[in-house]
Amino acid sequence: MEVLEDNEWLDKMLSDKPDWQYHEICLWLPHKPETVDDIANDIACNGFRLDRPIATYEGKILDGRHRYEAALKAGVDPIFVEFEGTKEEAISYVTSENVARRHLNNQEKEFFYFQRANALGVQSRGGDRQSEEAKSNVVNTTMVPSQGEHADALGVHRDTVARWEKDRKEITADPELAEKATTPEGYKEAKKAVKDRRKKQKEAIDKSVPPDVIDLNAIARSKKETDIRNVGPAFVGLMETLCTKFDERDIKREIVAFMYPDPLGLKVEALHKMADILSDLREDLPIETTKQQLN
Repeated sequence: MEVLEDNEWLDKMLSDKPDWQYHEICLWLPHKPETVDDIANDIACNGFRLDRPIATYEGKILDGRHRYEAALKAGVDPIFVEFEGTKEEAISYVTSENVARRHLNNQEKEFFYFQRANALGVQSRGGDRQSEEAKSNVVNTTMVPSQGEHADALGVHRDTVARWEKDRKEITADPELAEKATTPEGYKEAKKAVKDRRKKQKEAIDKSVPPDVIDLNAIARSKKETDIRNVGPAFVGLMETLCTKFDERDIKREIVAFMYPDPLGLKVEALHKMADILSDLREDLPIETTKQQLN
């Protein structure tokens, strides 16, 4: 950008527009009257700084709102320079000149992100860089920033931008809230409305859906993924191992040790049931008869 050292262009513009208007991008930044006062005092003492001209774009002030108002207050002619570039480049310029250099709090950065993301779009995760959202909102859709790129430009953590993006999507999806969120104050109201809506939705879900009741007894008795053709032989094999390798006292001791804890009472119940089954089998399969069959 080239600084205009004479006031010919300025005089022409002032004759057409006595009161300069602010570009929409300029209004994404907070306005602080105390800052205007401080700058006005400095200008009154030292004059308007030549290295800090007011940038204009599309016939409006793009950057330097505080300096412009301070110059008027100090009664000093400000110096203007026309920004030449695309809207995307203008947004990048304002981001660099202000968000990275000024001490904006997170709330102020969040509103700036809301407007910036609406203008530039946000690349969908895993999608191409020309999302439908970008195509509808962005002048230059060749390079839609990702959440990470937005975060880097604003100097915040990517998780922070992820939270902001969730709110932005909900706000912009509601025409009434989207219209309200065009100012910092309106954005606060829209965000509160979104949070209240989420809270009500959660309360409604909590009331309508009963808590899950897990029937452990039913799960334990379920035959799902259990085949008796596998369990039966395994049980017979375990009995054979226990009785051929260990004495009766050791077997009883170990079985008793593993019977507790038994919160559902299934182990003791199974013990008695299996004892009855084994008793019947003992009558059907006497030892002498079985030996004779084997011989």
